[in-house]
Amino acid sequence: MFLRENEIGRRLAPHLRPGDRLLDYGAGTGRISRWLAKRVSVHPTMADLVEYGNRCRELPFLKMEDPFHVPAPDAAFDVVMLLFALHHNPYESQSKVVGEAARLAGRSIVVLEDTPRTRAEWVMNVAWDKVLNLRHGVPTPFSFRTVHEWQAMFLEHGLREAGVETYRPRWPTLMTYHHTLFVLEPESARDFESA
Repeated sequence: MFLRENEIGRRLAPHLRPGDRLLDYGAGTGRISRWLAKRVSVHPTMADLVEYGNRCRELPFLKMEDPFHVPAPDAAFDVVMLLFALHHNPYESQSKVVGEAARLAGRSIVVLEDTPRTRAEWVMNVAWDKVLNLRHGVPTPFSFRTVHEWQAMFLEHGLREAGVETYRPRWPTLMTYHHTLFVLEPESARDFESA
């Protein structure tokens, strides 16, 4: 999956700074975090409900007992990263995950999500999501949202959009549907800047 790591890592890297304390919330294997640690010199911590058998063991790991609470203090991380984690929660729970990310982020939240635009893209997204998560036993409720629906949710949490980019990923989904990268700033970061 190194092709996927390169593609995603290159899109995330411009939004990170060397030395950043990075929380990978819903980290899965943590391979993207490892890529970013090597190439951007960030300091990732992984957090997940599931301890993947093939996760990067060299990175710190926080085992979560509650999907809506990471055992860490407020603003403990410079950046919180949610990579394809939100759509693994039912629609009614996604806002809780975003709220927890906002609590933990000192400077920004980086969200990367599947955002299918058409029925055909949705069908391809469901197929890929099932295939890619089956072996890990990760829930796949297929609770995808449009870009505008995600933006509305982020706004409800007082998150300001610092950047958004929608694109068709080459790996591993062969450009069959869209991803969207959101870079968000919590109110606490804006309060700090204005002080």
